[in-house]
Amino acid sequence: SIRTFAQRAPLPTSFPEASSEIINYWVTYWAKPTPVIFGQDQQSFDGNMREVSFPFDIFDKPLDPSVLDADAQWLKDHPTNHLFIEGYASAEGDPGYNLTLSKRRADWVRQELVSRGISESQILLATGWGHTYPVCAELDQECLSKNRLVRFVFSPR
Repeated sequence: SIRTFAQRAPLPTSFPEASSEIINYWVTYWAKPTPVIFGQDQQSFDGNMREVSFPFDIFDKPLDPSVLDADAQWLKDHPTNHLFIEGYASAEGDPGYNLTLSKRRADWVRQELVSRGISESQILLATGWGHTYPVCAELDQECLSKNRLVRFVFSPR
């Protein structure tokens, strides 16, 4: 596998004012429960599928591989459920690099699910969002680590 390495640039002490408004919007958005639009299937999906977290600058070694195992088992047990896979990265480093890293995380999770027996047709899309939609707005390491993840989104198909 090809390894890539991000350079750790000094983090700014705060985001510019316009960026802060956008970041605060997404932090508030992720803090709310997902609205259930598609009924019990979505509610069950949202209640059972867990986010997969990653260390800094890594796309193919989650912090807790058992989370991916549990997600794969749940999807096997519910083969009519379809999903989108969304990869994310922290705000460290170049935005273009973070988009690539987050896409690699999403693609890697997709391949891992398929290798564990999930049908490719069950996964509608795997994409990376870089640090566009953060979970946490602070620029310290604890907060930045919360933004290094892959999340699953239910689709009614």
